[in-house]
Amino acid sequence: MAVAQRRPILALCLAGTVLCLLPGQGFVGSPAGRLSSSRVVARVGAEYQERQSPRDADLPFDASAATGDTVDVSFKKRPFGILRYTPGNGGKGAMVQEVIGKSRYPGDPQGQGFAAGVKGGWVVKTINGQDVQTEDFNTIMDLLDDEVADPRFSKSVALAIEKQGGRKAQPAEAPIAITYATIPGYAWKGEVLGADWEPAHR
Repeated sequence: MAVAQRRPILALCLAGTVLCLLPGQGFVGSPAGRLSSSRVVARVGAEYQERQSPRDADLPFDASAATGDTVDVSFKKRPFGILRYTPGNGGKGAMVQEVIGKSRYPGDPQGQGFAAGVKGGWVVKTINGQDVQTEDFNTIMDLLDDEVADPRFSKSVALAIEKQGGRKAQPAEAPIAITYATIPGYAWKGEVLGADWEPAHR
């Protein structure tokens, strides 16, 4: 009788062990380590490319070639709703690549880019009147101070700042007036994020 009683207990223990070993599973079947969909402003350009890795669709460009039409946009607060930028050849200049495709509510900071009609392929030309078109990419990122990153990057960001020897520039004062410029003949091939896009899709 004692042996028969121990078998169900042993089976339950084995089942619990298997569940704990399954990838991404924790107790009560909940995904272990699942992060909140919330994002924070990373406030740094150091090692930006390591956190916001390039995509296959990213095409090389020369920031100095952005001599086409310009668009002026004013952002009241950070973040702007622009998820990713890429540097031009030689690490100079910054091009918009991904913009959040909706505004969730009136005044949504992360919907500012969408509401202003910011498009992928636009090059940052000026920030608060300062010409940054061919400036160092990391300097531009520090001026924009706009990276929307996963909170788990906070430690790596601190290490990146220390390794770099500090920030390249202090954040531009808000509200931030940005002029974007297009590159004549440049065929942007990036992704347009739809209204159904969520941070978990990254």
